[in-house]
Amino acid sequence: MCVPPDVIPGTATKVILRGWSLKDARLVAASPDGATIEILSHGAAPVPGRQKAEEIGDEQLELQVTVPEDFDHRQLQLTVTTPAGTSQPHRLLTGGDVSVVSEVEPNDGFRQAQAVSFPQIISGTIHADGNVDVYTVKLDQETRIRIRIEAAHLGSNLDSLLTVYSASGNIVASNDDDGDLRDSLVETTLPTGSYHIVLQDAHDRGGPAHPYRLTIRQQP
Repeated sequence: MCVPPDVIPGTATKVILRGWSLKDARLVAASPDGATIEILSHGAAPVPGRQKAEEIGDEQLELQVTVPEDFDHRQLQLTVTTPAGTSQPHRLLTGGDVSVVSEVEPNDGFRQAQAVSFPQIISGTIHADGNVDVYTVKLDQETRIRIRIEAAHLGSNLDSLLTVYSASGNIVASNDDDGDLRDSLVETTLPTGSYHIVLQDAHDRGGPAHPYRLTIRQQP
């Protein structure tokens, strides 16, 4: 998996690629062509107490990923070459069709909620067991919104649980898994007002192997 799960074209971004048997990596290649990948360091990857190295990886590479501003693809496939062979691809998203911002800590409760607009993509991490990330959005009129989590299908260990609360603290929408996926999706019509969007792991786990992308947009 890659942390963060995305990079912005026109910038150089430090990315942690996490997995197994990475210490002897000789090359990280990107497809399609256009991005530049530099290996900055190799090392052990922390494994939080309740998690297993065989599930989330115990080694990591620190990379510098540079994507040109005119890059016209939405994702990269990164492969790692070691003396043992070449890895399966790791997905790294590149920008999006709306603005991308980073999660800003602390955002662990309603009073610390990070204000977001829409449409917008937020790139973040459930950084510890029991952690929740809270965002707030203000609607000036009745609006049908769509909130999507991208995590498990990108290789993240996050089993997302997404809940939308009214300003008075009532649950107005919630989703654990969208069909066969562990990633959450909420589509709902909300009246004028302020709302809190709360993201957590369904099993109250978290750590460096729990990155995500949250996309909020208006539905027609």
